Order: sequence, then C-alpha cells, then structure tokens
Amino acid sequence: MLSKITSCTLDGINAVEVICETSIERGLPKTYIVGLGDTAVKEAALRVRAAIGSFGLEYPGGRVTLNLSPAWLHKKGSHYDLAMAMGILMASGQIGESRVGSGAFLGELSLDGTINPVTGILPMVSHLKTIGLEYVFVPEKNVKEASLVPGIKVFGAKDLGAVVAHLRGAIPLEYHRNDQPALTTKPRDTMDYRDIKGQEFAKRAIVLAVAGGHGLLMTGSPGTGKSTLAERMTTIMPPMDFDEMMELTGIYSIAGELNLGEPLKRDRPIRRPGSSITRAGLLGTGYPPRPGEVTLANKGILYFDELPEMDRGVLDGLREPMDQRMVRLVRHGHSYEYPADFLFVASANPCKCGYYGDPAKECKCTPAEIASYKTRISGPIRDRIDIRINLTSPEYKELMGEEGLSSAEMRDMVIGAREVQLKRYEKEEFKLNGRMSDGAIKKYISISPEGEKLLEEAYRVLELNPRSLVKIKKLARTIADLEGRDRIEKEYIGEALQYREKKNE
Repeated sequence: MLSKITSCTLDGINAVEVICETSIERGLPKTYIVGLGDTAVKEAALRVRAAIGSFGLEYPGGRVTLNLSPAWLHKKGSHYDLAMAMGILMASGQIGESRVGSGAFLGELSLDGTINPVTGILPMVSHLKTIGLEYVFVPEKNVKEASLVPGIKVFGAKDLGAVVAHLRGAIPLEYHRNDQPALTTKPRDTMDYRDIKGQEFAKRAIVLAVAGGHGLLMTGSPGTGKSTLAERMTTIMPPMDFDEMMELTGIYSIAGELNLGEPLKRDRPIRRPGSSITRAGLLGTGYPPRPGEVTLANKGILYFDELPEMDRGVLDGLREPMDQRMVRLVRHGHSYEYPADFLFVASANPCKCGYYGDPAKECKCTPAEIASYKTRISGPIRDRIDIRINLTSPEYKELMGEEGLSSAEMRDMVIGAREVQLKRYEKEEFKLNGRMSDGAIKKYISISPEGEKLLEEAYRVLELNPRSLVKIKKLARTIADLEGRDRIEKEYIGEALQYREKKNE
C-alpha cells in the first residue's frame, strides 16, 4: 500500500515542494522516516501515532516507511506532521485517494491531535499555488497569513479530526480565498517630525538620505536627539506596494516574528541591533539560516545607536549587504541568498565621554582617547556613509518657536524625488542616486560651470580624495532632484559639501 501527499519546505527563504511517500508493509510494527530530516522530523513518528489514535483512527500495525522527497534536501521542522498523518491514513485505506485531490498539508501535530501553528507558511503556500495546487490545509492560527496568497483555497483546521471529517465529507470546513491583493496604505504616523523643534538642518539631511538612499551618520552629545530623529525615518519613506509587503511578510514569517492576528507587514521596518549582537545575528544564523537583522530590515531602516560601541568585526560584515543589497551565507557547502535592501542609519557620540565639542559641557577625554574612539568605525564602513552631520542641542527660543517640517511634508518631498529617479533610472539596475554605479556618474550627472569651479576649488582646498568627490556628486544629484532641477547648480554642490566630515577623509 502506497500513498503520496504534498507538503512543502523552506530552503533559505525559497520554498520547495516536498512529497511525503508512505509505504505500509507486513513486518514488525515500526515506523521509519527517511529523507534527510532533522531531529524534529524524526520525532514526528511519535506525534503522528498519538494524534491518529486520539481520534479513534487506526495506526497500521506493520512496517511503515515515510519518505520525504527530494531525499537530497535537508528537511527541518515539525510542519510535515500533518502530511505524514494524512499519508498514513490514505495508505491504510482510511481516507480515499480521490478525496485528497490536488492539495497540500502543513502543520505540527500535538499528541492529542491539535494542529499547532508553524513558521514560514506564507512563502510555502505561495509556492504551492505557483506549482498549481488548488488548496492547502494549514493550522487554524495560520489561516490569515496563508490567505494572503491569492488564487488558492486555504482550509484552517484546529485538529486532525477536523481534517479527516472534511475529507470524508462528514463535516466540511469553510475555505478562505483571497483573490484581491491587499490595498497599500500610507505609513501610520504614530511619531511625527513636527514634534521635533530646532533640528531643521538634521531634518533636511534625513530627507536627502531617504530620498536618494544615502547612508547617514549623526554625531552629537547625549540628549541632542539622535535616536529621536532616527526612529521617525520610516514615517517619511514611500508606502510599500503589495509585492513589497508580501516579500517582507514572507521574511518575517520564516523568522517567526509575524503577528498571526494581523500578519501582513504594511509598514516599513526599522531594526535596532544592540551593541552585543554577533555577526551571525546580524547576517543570519542556523541551518538553514534564519534571517538576520540585515534581512529583517529589508525595505526599511537598519539603525545602529552608538556605532563606535559595536564590535568592529561585526560591523565589517555589513560591507557586502550594503554594496550588493543582499547577504550570501554558506552552510554545509550550500549557498543561501537573502535580500538586504535597507537604508543604513547610525548615531554616535563624538568621544568616549560624549561631550567633545559640546558648548555647554566640558569633555574629559584626552586627545589620544578622542582619536582612538573615532577609529572604532572602520574605514570601509565610513566610506559607505554619504551624509555625516553633527548635532547640537537647540536653543531655548528654537524650542519655543514655530513647528518645523512635519513627517507628511518630508514624505511628499521624498516621494517626489524618488519618482524622478525611478523615471531616470528605469533601464538601470539601481533606482536611487546613492546606489548609482561609478560608471554611470558621467551619464547622469550634469554640473553647471559654476558648480564645477566650486567642486574643483573644494577638492584642492579641503584636500578631498576621489571617493569623497563621487559621494558629493551623488548627494548633489539628490539635492537637485528635490529642487526639481536636471542640472546640478553651484548651490547644490555647496550644500552637499556641508554633509561631509570636516577633516580630510
């Protein structure tokens, strides 16, 4: 007696179809699970046996062999339990093959037959729909997540008995189907830049960073508002479209960080890794790797508070993700690629005590300590940050004055500039000025004669290097886009020069 039941697995963030083949033969009662499964897969035999027995169903008395195909692919997790149970029931004749049809089964079984929620449902259901399956059974608590995939029937079941009763035609389950993509929504402004007064220069730099995809470093004494400014940056980013929402939701599903009551990730993320984070936690860990912070920040912000306090080796792991917008991990000879399309934002104190250059408080650090503190940020990471600003505490009259730019106003500026870039770079792989290849600078950057003269003078007087020159041109391109100008004028070069370190880079 042989049966075949469709399930699914994850290979990194990509889903792969898995066929659960069940063979029941005469022999001593024993269950074998083959197909390169981990401990959770091997232990499924005990869970499945107890779950089947808890509903008065018969577990076969002979030799039961369960093969998870393809056999070469490592299987991890407990979501195969339901497929294994259905395979055994079908192979033993307790459920007719015609009743199963073109469907799949995902879910972990408790000993009493309850179907527990599992991670990674969204990418697995999406793949099952892509290969042409008509329906899928998932845990009841995963129904909302699975139903985000249009074009496939989703049955949510609380226990194995409910699945069997449905397939036998005794008590049909209602199915869920989403044929209409979820509507995009504007970010929910729980925080607004209107609440911040006296930092209009910083707000301008933040608009430029978001509009052009430029890395941002804010340096200032404690209490100058670095974190307050950074945590509002997602409120000025353009709203995600449905495909971006689904991509991000799939990532969080795999990582087990979804709110099952409202699974669709509508808002862009901001991730704040602490100073104790490891390289594995940043890039991805485990086998297959669980998405790290760089992937969880996809389509949003990756923010490091007190950047010099981070481990230098960990920070250097950001070089590839910042350049390639993805992270590559190798585990047991197998390569995984995870998206990492984030905007890098960081803040830092100017020195160890935090008050170097502060007009109100005296710095207690020695010159050697100040110099050493600055070198904690490696050159390769510093070179990938286009905008660097120094923050000071606002004056009292500024705090009591009129409100400055709001998040809505800043977001409109960002969206306008990004629309210009999308049109300009429609045939390019990059879509933002900050990600422009060096070879494309001559093609897309036109500077007025006065601007060229100022840039030449700045290169000589400020002792800039060629890398600094490239960053200034890219940033000036974004400033011009915000102003609605095609050519880069002298004043745009002048403003771009303000967002660099005072000392020679």
